[in-house]
Amino acid sequence: MKKTAKITMFIILVTMFLHMLPSEITSNAMAEDEMRGVWVATVLNIDYPSQATIEPEVLKNEAVQTLDHAVDTGFNAVFLQVRPSSDAIYKSKIFPWSKYLTGAQGLAPKDDFDPLEFWVEEAHKRGIELHAWINPYRGTKKIAGEPNHDIAVLDSSNPIRMHPEWIVNHSDGNLYYDPGLPEVRKLVIDGVLEIIENYDVDGIHFDDYFYPGKDFNDKETYEKYGGAFGNISDWRRENVNILIRELSQAIKSTGKDVRFGISPVGIWANKKTNPLGSDTQGMQAYYDQFADSRKWVKEKWIDYIAPQIYWNIGYTAADYSKLLSWWKATVQGTGVDLYIGQAAYRAGNANPSSPWHGNLEIERQLKLNADHTEIKGSIFFSQKSLVNNPSLTAMITVMYQQKDEMIAKKPLSISRPSDNIRTSLEQFYLNGSSDPQQPLLVNGQSVDNRTKQGYFGVLVPLIEGENEFVFTQEGTQVIRIIHRESSSTTPKEMNEVEIPSDSVFPQSQQYWTSGEKITFSCQAPMGADVTVKIDGKSYAMKPSGLALKGEKIYKDTYTYEYTISDYKGTPRNIDLGAPVYTMNYKGTVNTRTAPEKVGVIMKNSPFYAEVIKEVIDTYGVPTSSNGAEYEIYSGMTDYITGMTGNFLRLSSGQWVNKEGVKTYTTPAQLQGEVKAAEYSIGEKWDTLKVNISSPVTAFSAFDGRSISLDILNTSSAVKPVLPEGALFSSVDFVSNGNKAQYILTLKDRHRIDGYYIEKIDTGLMLHVKRPVAAKEGATPLAGITIMVDPGHGGSDTGAQGPLGQAYSEKIINLNTAMKLRIELEKLGADVLMTRTEDKNVTLQERLSASRSAKPDLFISIHGNSMGDNVDISKVDGFSVFYREKFAQHLSEEVLNHTVNKLGRNNKGIHNKNLYVTRATWAPSVLIESGFVPNPYEFEWLINKNEQKRLAKTIADAVLQYFSINKDVE
Repeated sequence: MKKTAKITMFIILVTMFLHMLPSEITSNAMAEDEMRGVWVATVLNIDYPSQATIEPEVLKNEAVQTLDHAVDTGFNAVFLQVRPSSDAIYKSKIFPWSKYLTGAQGLAPKDDFDPLEFWVEEAHKRGIELHAWINPYRGTKKIAGEPNHDIAVLDSSNPIRMHPEWIVNHSDGNLYYDPGLPEVRKLVIDGVLEIIENYDVDGIHFDDYFYPGKDFNDKETYEKYGGAFGNISDWRRENVNILIRELSQAIKSTGKDVRFGISPVGIWANKKTNPLGSDTQGMQAYYDQFADSRKWVKEKWIDYIAPQIYWNIGYTAADYSKLLSWWKATVQGTGVDLYIGQAAYRAGNANPSSPWHGNLEIERQLKLNADHTEIKGSIFFSQKSLVNNPSLTAMITVMYQQKDEMIAKKPLSISRPSDNIRTSLEQFYLNGSSDPQQPLLVNGQSVDNRTKQGYFGVLVPLIEGENEFVFTQEGTQVIRIIHRESSSTTPKEMNEVEIPSDSVFPQSQQYWTSGEKITFSCQAPMGADVTVKIDGKSYAMKPSGLALKGEKIYKDTYTYEYTISDYKGTPRNIDLGAPVYTMNYKGTVNTRTAPEKVGVIMKNSPFYAEVIKEVIDTYGVPTSSNGAEYEIYSGMTDYITGMTGNFLRLSSGQWVNKEGVKTYTTPAQLQGEVKAAEYSIGEKWDTLKVNISSPVTAFSAFDGRSISLDILNTSSAVKPVLPEGALFSSVDFVSNGNKAQYILTLKDRHRIDGYYIEKIDTGLMLHVKRPVAAKEGATPLAGITIMVDPGHGGSDTGAQGPLGQAYSEKIINLNTAMKLRIELEKLGADVLMTRTEDKNVTLQERLSASRSAKPDLFISIHGNSMGDNVDISKVDGFSVFYREKFAQHLSEEVLNHTVNKLGRNNKGIHNKNLYVTRATWAPSVLIESGFVPNPYEFEWLINKNEQKRLAKTIADAVLQYFSINKDVE
């Protein structure tokens, strides 16, 4: 099967929703790439639907129940029969709707419902692959009492009705397409391509129905097309081969990641009939159905083969173990995956003397499969057999869980550090995994702090120089060497007596205002006399204060704090030139001119910055490391009052990155006036619209009680009239120097769920969100949109624990987030994902997705960590982070629910300016589920059942949050 199942991803980047959705991301160390599948048959309503119906809700509910059962059992793939005969359970332009679906062929479900579309979407939500199972040649499937070869009961759109010349009336009373006709092969291929083009299926699957028998009445077709063959049998086999080969090529030509596999009869040929066959005595696919399944494997026309070995181990005519060996040898070296079709329907036989009594035979077969690495998994027939046999289902589930657990008990490995390293730390935290059943030693000392699965973490002291740590277990040895560097502050030696060019300030253009202080700096030999010349004057620079004696030349740093002078006259920018640094060291003089200049911006100098991107961030200091404070939008303009590095300072005091603006010095009138202000009430958003005469910059903030709207370079404004029913009791206006400020104060018992500024041609709009409330009924979150953000992804692994990159934070986050999505959707929420596969998604893209969607709530899922010098084995717990005041209520609900219901250690609620939580348009929180490097936390975090419990708890908290909103206005 695929290493990562396809998924439908619903990510919004700026203005687009992209659809993709994965199977549960797991580590290769935790679960092998094993097929765990189940067949869901629609023919005769064996599995789905239980009864034909046109009601979408009934069809949906049965699909969901089937998929949930598959997940609970441990399956990762469903093989859904989408064409049981010459019909379909999906919207097709080629085949009519199936009578097994709606009760009458050609009758569509109500409300334009498409079952296959629903199955694919719901399967992918649960991390399950969906393979479209097709019967290529079967035209009808009569039951006892129905007339033979009855074309009249078929819908007029059925290809059989339109082309009866393509059909053979077989002795079993059914109609079959004639495999010898090129038109039939084209029909089958066109039908498959229609599915691939319209549905995000993971595979195309054929079962064991090819020619229905040797007595197939295709003599006329053979006479027309079989001239090159000496007998009809070889010609029939070639007809099937042509279909398989051409269909394989057609699927590959689509460029889509769709696998093609077949589940033939378990016996290709008996050895007594064909020396290449198996030591069996049963029906032979090669001779009875003209299906050369061995050739399909050898020619690599298919991606996998799943022979139906529906006999018990030791059965004389067809021994399961003998067939297993034959198929294993057949696929060897081909690259075709081998799955085994398991006869779940035979288990639970009431006869105590039957080999199929109870579930022991299936258990023995699965254990035998596990002994052969060539066998990549199993597919069980069928879903109904498992539902009707809970003990069999439980046995399969336990076997899968045990297998996963054994895989987790892999050989000794060290993940932290992943290789030998150098560090200045005095101690270091080592992480890894081991066999929990065997003693583990490090440098001869027992490592006792290990989990049930063998994960461990140990803090070790480091001495200066080389530290060797030898881990040993059962003859296996893993060594890590950590070189601790000296923490001494001894200056570095210099090869030349000079001022290095890369040491002088500034390396980029600087602009400051009068009275501000800047520090000139450079490096030069210790003990030198160093000066800096700027604006025609020279100043002596101070050394760092270190003093070393000897003949060697050491590097030192020299600084001078310079105050920008006060300049008079017409507001303008003044160029002070590039500073010139001069040093004299024992008679050797060296001069270095800085690569960039220093300038002065006088107050009201015509030096402007206009936002050219759709939206840019602003910062309180000229760095992005402390997080952004506000957003400003395309067209907004402000005076520039400073410049350093890649940042510009605006008159507001906020800094912006140069790449997001254009600068100019053309004199302009940048003085706004609010011409009109209007407050309007909406169903979800209230709006304050202000018309401004100039494209000025504006900011907004919320303190828990009031929203302020600051409009820069604006001194006069108009107060709006608050209509009855507004969220606010009052609007005040304050003119503060060159800034106009509106202050909107909430009414008592009123709350908001978000706010944001929108730039419009005539000014701007402040949107304020009314609280969204849960509804009564089974889907209380219906109509509520929630964005779930699995942190990290792709090359950004996040925190790494005992398994390192094999199961890092990014995987934990995604698995938990996908389960949270399912729980929220059960409550009726419309859930959007920032990622649904292991791919890179930047912080900017995540926030842009939120900004574009304006969800009712945003949750970012993360795992925590600590520094390398901390004993993380002693640090555990759950915490929630938020920035905006109105998100505090949500944070409290999530923390309290999780701590109380799951017994997690309370690491608190933190008001912090994290990138993805600074959305002002929706309550946005970041959850730290646990500490990934802590072995015990890690074992909890990767447990699928615990992930599900955590997801359910968070969903309950979300429901509680929106339920509380009913009590506020």
